[in-house]
Amino acid sequence: MTETSNSINAISQAQHYPPMIRIIAIGSHHGADVIGWLACEKLQKTLQKEQLDWRLCRNPTHLPELVQDCDIAIIIDALLSDQPAGQVINLSWPIDQIDNLSSYSTHGINVIQALQLAATLGQLPLQTYLLGLSVTNQEQDTAAIVSKALPQLQQALSQIINKVT
Repeated sequence: MTETSNSINAISQAQHYPPMIRIIAIGSHHGADVIGWLACEKLQKTLQKEQLDWRLCRNPTHLPELVQDCDIAIIIDALLSDQPAGQVINLSWPIDQIDNLSSYSTHGINVIQALQLAATLGQLPLQTYLLGLSVTNQEQDTAAIVSKALPQLQQALSQIINKVT
């Protein structure tokens, strides 16, 4: 096979499949950290498309590895915020408010820092989104926050998916 036919094969294969969208929920079993996982569980039941790849992530340090082989990455996480609990903070990469968000993670390492590392390593997809669920402290009613945020999350995910497919 010649080099030209290999290039044509690669182009035609890339054009006929929908982009692989990886939805990554950041969380743990402690306090408000479980919100990302709970939201992902609920969303997975309502959004069943074959190009969606659902993943749970315990620690943002794993994000560079998790985002490196997908076309679009959507990260769902609880974010400490002064906004009302359950408000969805919808951001796309590059994130302009990085300085404002640097201390908002409910994890020891910041999700933004992990995404910056992935970008530096060349592992971040061109289309990367962060859907943060606002919490005001670690001891809130996580089920109530997810229930309140679910319609906003579904709408935000649907908009992203419809835009890229």
